Amino acid sequence: MGRPGPLTRDGAAGSEVVLRQATSGDQARLLEWRNEPEVVRFSISGRPVDPSEHANWLAARLARSAPRLWIAEEAGDAVGQVRVDLDGDAGMVSISVSPAHRGLGVGSRALRALIVEMERDTEVRILLALVHPENITSLRAFERVGFHDTGRRRRAFVLLERSVEAEQ
Repeated sequence: MGRPGPLTRDGAAGSEVVLRQATSGDQARLLEWRNEPEVVRFSISGRPVDPSEHANWLAARLARSAPRLWIAEEAGDAVGQVRVDLDGDAGMVSISVSPAHRGLGVGSRALRALIVEMERDTEVRILLALVHPENITSLRAFERVGFHDTGRRRRAFVLLERSVEAEQ
């Protein structure tokens, strides 16, 4: 039997987060999460996304041979999304957790699942993340899974980095 996950707000152990490839059927959910006020506040663009813009983006993303866009699920429920945008041998990570599941460690568990997924991806050797400096919850989630602050900033966002290699 597996080890229980991290404790949630009510003291219960959190369950494992698994990732599944996003599909066109996730379009409404992804748009809702993307335009949630806290996500917009901490996003690089700082603005909500128009539904037609999002539909075009998702269709193009899913048409790729490797979309690198996953829905995080816990106990069968969709709890967030994770994606990786390729830039050379580096993958820029983006994550959001549904409002109902925030503060429960879902972000860290989804990032752990992403790292396992990326260990099988031969194109990505380094994972990067841009995190708004006021988004302490996100900064901590990335740090819990081995990302470190590079000391560099991009557009005032903290640049975090982690090797994809399996931890020893």
